[in-house]
Amino acid sequence: MKRAVVLTLLGFVVSFPAHSQTANATEQEILKLEQTLIDADHRHERATLERLLADDFLALNSNGTMENKAEAIAWSVSADNKWTDAKLSNLRVRIYGDAAVVTGNLMLTGSAKGYVSGPRLITDVWVRRDGRWQAVSEHVSLVVKQ
Repeated sequence: MKRAVVLTLLGFVVSFPAHSQTANATEQEILKLEQTLIDADHRHERATLERLLADDFLALNSNGTMENKAEAIAWSVSADNKWTDAKLSNLRVRIYGDAAVVTGNLMLTGSAKGYVSGPRLITDVWVRRDGRWQAVSEHVSLVVKQ
């Protein structure tokens, strides 16, 4: 009996590092996709946005508007979008099977009609479908200075 318990525990301990390595690799993949998405948005890269945003994507923006995928891409490539830089920081990724939640900070520089430049808090939700990750939701809030 003791031997069975020891072998079971040993099997659990041995499998744990493999799970951690897989989770870490997934976190790194999500972080890379997050950076690719933010770069594509401020560089007006329609094809990249088409690939990374799910068809059911929904964004809640820092100016109080809500956009679906088509609206988000149209805004990104619009002449009214003149962001010159977008920097992500303090990102945290949490993995839930085939879903990932990213939270962190975003600093936008430049201008865009209906928006103010400056710091924001973000929450993005990614889902793995058919073997690839896509963003399904984004929420961006202005940082309130106190």
